[in-house]
Amino acid sequence: MYWAFLFMKNRYHPLVKKTKIELLKLDKLKSISWEVQQEYNSKFLPISVEPKHRKRALDFMDALIKLLEENNHTIQFEYKRCHIEMYGQLTEINLRQKYHRKRVQNDRGYSFQSYEKSDKLEFLVGSCYCKSWIDRKIKKLEDYLQIIYDYIEKDSKGWADLRKNQKLQEEQREIELKREEEKARIIEIENTKLNQLITDSENFIKAKEVRDYLKAFEDECRQSGNLTNDIEEYIKWGLMKANILDPTK
Repeated sequence: MYWAFLFMKNRYHPLVKKTKIELLKLDKLKSISWEVQQEYNSKFLPISVEPKHRKRALDFMDALIKLLEENNHTIQFEYKRCHIEMYGQLTEINLRQKYHRKRVQNDRGYSFQSYEKSDKLEFLVGSCYCKSWIDRKIKKLEDYLQIIYDYIEKDSKGWADLRKNQKLQEEQREIELKREEEKARIIEIENTKLNQLITDSENFIKAKEVRDYLKAFEDECRQSGNLTNDIEEYIKWGLMKANILDPTK
């Protein structure tokens, strides 16, 4: 099988080599702090198994990474977690030794929950590890390698297509919004021009009425001999205001 061919290769992928070395360092620690664990998670492959299962876990990860890279996909570390990157989508992964929950009763008759180690390896994917594959009696985790790859590829393509469609829809909404905004802008300009036209016509009529009034007032003052300097200044001032009011001026 394909995975078996990959496992036969002697040379580990550089990331697998680094992970192997780091795990050996962690083996020497009596306890691992949260900060150390976070530092490990942000740089190395998520392998959580006993040393006796270490080689098998490393072999599996090596085969998975090489299969990914042969198909132009990569391993990425984001948010202090290890992910598979396909088509721009990130899928979180984890390889661990399976533990089984077990109810245990002490000598006083009180029961509590305990965890029992198994020799089974389990591979999990997704932000909440919503999908997993585990050793079975007739099928080992390694036999699921291509199935795991196909699942992640299909899921990543699905999300990539969804986000692509969402982006296209968003772009279309932006185009429609800009179109509506432009339409509203043109309507506003037309309304403003119309209102200005009405205002100008009204002011034109008012300016003409002012001039007619001032002409009649001047003629009446001349005929009555009452055209004083003050009245002449008033008429000049009135004509100046009429010119300001008149849009044709």
